[in-house]
This record gives sequence, C-alpha cells and structure tokens, in this order.
Amino acid sequence: MTLSKRESKSIQIIANKGVIPVNQSKFLVHSQSKSNKHYEVTWRKNHWHCNCEDYAKHCRRCKHIYAVGYYLTLREIAVSVKHPNSEPKCPKCGKAWDQKNVIRRGTRHNRSGPAQRYYCKHCNRRFGDRTAFEGMRSRAIAIASALDLYYRGLSLRQIEEHLESFYGVKVTHTTVYNWIKKYVQLVSQYVEKLHPRTSGRWHADDTFVRVRGRHLVLWALLDSETRHLIVSHISQRRTTKDASEFLRKGLETARNKPVEIVTDGLRSYTEAIERECKTKLDNQGLIHVQGPLTGPLTNNRVERFHGTLKRRTKVMCHLGNKLSAETFAKGFATYYNFIKPHAALNGRTPAQAAKISNSKQSWLNLILKAQSEGEQK
Repeated sequence: MTLSKRESKSIQIIANKGVIPVNQSKFLVHSQSKSNKHYEVTWRKNHWHCNCEDYAKHCRRCKHIYAVGYYLTLREIAVSVKHPNSEPKCPKCGKAWDQKNVIRRGTRHNRSGPAQRYYCKHCNRRFGDRTAFEGMRSRAIAIASALDLYYRGLSLRQIEEHLESFYGVKVTHTTVYNWIKKYVQLVSQYVEKLHPRTSGRWHADDTFVRVRGRHLVLWALLDSETRHLIVSHISQRRTTKDASEFLRKGLETARNKPVEIVTDGLRSYTEAIERECKTKLDNQGLIHVQGPLTGPLTNNRVERFHGTLKRRTKVMCHLGNKLSAETFAKGFATYYNFIKPHAALNGRTPAQAAKISNSKQSWLNLILKAQSEGEQK
C-alpha cells in the first residue's frame, strides 16, 4: 500500500515529535516549514478540523490531521490497549470473526483514532472493536494508567496532573480514587478465583499500616519458591482468632497444602496453625518453623515483600479507613503477583511462576478479562 504525500509528511511530523496534546479534543501540530508556528487540530461535530491553509482550501484531511490520527494510534499500541481476545465476537449472536460469519467492514475515525468496524452475516449486526470500559466516559488507557501509576508510588494529585498533561484527560483526584476502588474490586473478584500452584514451604508475617492516626495489622502469606502472595489480610489486632482467619484464607486459595510454615515468634501463629492446619486438615506432619534471624529458614522473603509495600505506603499521609486499607492491600497484591517482574524469578511475575498466568499482565488486560468473565455469567 502506497502512502499519499500527506500521510508521508504526517509520519515525518510524528518522528520529529511534532504533536502536542492539549486535551482530548485539541492538539497542536508543529509546522514543517516554520519552526515557530503550529496549527490547531480540534474535534468538532464528529470530525477532526485544522486551521491550516490546505484544510481550508480542500476541506479534506490534511497532513496535520493524519499526524494526530497516527499519534493516537501509536499511543494506544504503546500501552497494549487491544482486547486480550484477538478474535472479535458479534455482541448479538456471539459468532466469532471469520470469513463466513463475521467480516471486516471498513474503519471509523473518531476522536480516539481509527476503529475497526465489523459486520455479522449471520444476524446482520454491525459492531466495532471497543477498547473502552463499559459505563466509563474516560478512555480505557487513562484508567489503566491511573491504577498502574498509583501502585508504582504516585499520589492521586500527581496522577491527576499526569493524565491531563499526557493524555488530555481532565479529572479530579477524587475521580481517580473512585476508579481505583471500582476496578481493584473488579479485578480482585477475578484473580481470587485463580488458585496458585505453590511449593511446600510458606512464609507468614505481619506488619502495621497507618490508618487515620492509628495502626491496623496487615498479614501476608507468601510462597517460598514462586514468591506468590497467597493472601493478604487486614485486622485490628494480632490475636489467635485473627491469625486463624488469615491462615484459613490462605488454605482456601492455594491448590496444594504446605509442608512447612515459617513464621516469627508471635504466639498467635502457633495456636492458629494448631487450630487451622493440624486439626482441621488432619496434617500432623506439618512443620512449624519459627524462623531465626540467620540461617536457611529465615523469614526474609515475606519481610522483603513488606519492605516493598512500606516503600509505597511511606509516601502516603495515611489511609482513610479500614475499607480503603483493604482496597489498597487487594490492589497491591494484584500488582505484586501479576504485573511486577521479579529479579529472583528471572524477570517473571509470581503469577507466572505459580502457573496461573502465561505471561506478564497489565491492569488493562486484567480489567478486560474480569469484565469478559462477568459478561459470560
């Protein structure tokens, strides 16, 4: 396919970083002939418009509009915005894409760039290739980026500024937090149904998180070989009852049961292991190791996880309440297991090591998979 002269010049503009987003509906494109001049490309009445002489004379897409289109397309590709299911299905009859049932029927140019259109021969339905999240006005890329940036250490107000300057999406920090609550809950319900294949040794530990002037206990249960965070749990105290509830969640999540559990010297662990593991599972051969400070059976691996978590919470003033602490813990567990690569696992994620994911995931893929599972129900 031969590109037109306008398209060729638009690629040169992209290569020279000549497209500057102002907001979702407006872009500034540098002139190729005058270094101190730029043109405005705006979205009005379902079309892109430019204030250059070429567009005013011919009323057709100029090189500046082509450049904005390519810019939007490349930005989508850069963050893997495509749906994990590469074969689109008809939303009416469910027929998958092929030359007999569902065929491509042109493209539609909208504010987000070109979108593939499809036609179903079986039920005569026309539909598009959506990448936005159901019921949300803002772009899917902005929502997924907000979650990723939040768990990588940015504050809500920093994310607000980033979305406006880079994606042209103007939202408040409250909206960003509402996105986090909504989609962390959605993804958590999906990943909690995935049961990791763990090794025979588990590490358990607890730490404190600050919640509006007081401290709550954050429990963590980590697999020794895969580094997979089996379960995290929030409680107000460190009693035997709290430790038992925490261990019960871990036993329900993992596919296989432990042979060894390594903990520190907290008495609640000993009583909870006797109650939950040895009595209920009839596993009298289970070994409880209260890990020393040095040696092969230290509890350093789960303490290393808590160090990673505390580096994130250190930049936060505090969490508002127990519910916000639980939301943060669920989201951080998803980020740690499915998104963050580990040097000790040769760049893989714990979810890959635990055989519940074939590849490194992103927030976007996890949200789309969770929505897809919900639609199937």
